[in-house]
Amino acid sequence: MELAFSDINYLAVLAGVVVNVVAGALWYSPLLFANPWMAETGISMEQFNENPSLAFEGCVVSIFASVIIVITLAMIVQLTGASTAAEGVLRGLLAGVGFVAATQLPNYTFESRSLKIYVINVGYPVVTFTTIGLLPTVWQ
Repeated sequence: MELAFSDINYLAVLAGVVVNVVAGALWYSPLLFANPWMAETGISMEQFNENPSLAFEGCVVSIFASVIIVITLAMIVQLTGASTAAEGVLRGLLAGVGFVAATQLPNYTFESRSLKIYVINVGYPVVTFTTIGLLPTVWQ
C-alpha cells in the first residue's frame, strides 16, 4: 500500500491534536496525576508560578509533538489499511505500548526511577494513542 498525504483527513488530525493536548492537560492536572507526578519528579507548582515560560514552552512543545504523533498515527492507519474502529484502536494501542512503553522502560530502569512515575508518564501516551488511532480510521 502506498502512503498518500492527500488521503489523510486533516480535520481528524486537528481533532486528534485537540484530544491529545486536552487529555495531557487533564492527565497532569490536580484532578488526576499532578500531585504524584510532582512528588516523583521533584517539580513544584511554585517553579511554574515563578517561571511561567516553563508552562508556555511545555504547551508549545506539546502541541508540536501532538501534530507529529497524530499525523504519524494517521499514516500507520492508512498504510495498514485499518478501516474499523477496533482496527484504529488496536493500531493506537500497539503504537503506545510498542513504541512508547517499551522504549521508555529501559530508561526508567537505568535511571532508577519509580514504577509510579513510569506508569504516569507512559500511561498518558498509551491511553491517548489508543484514542487517537480511532479518529483517522472512522473519520475518513
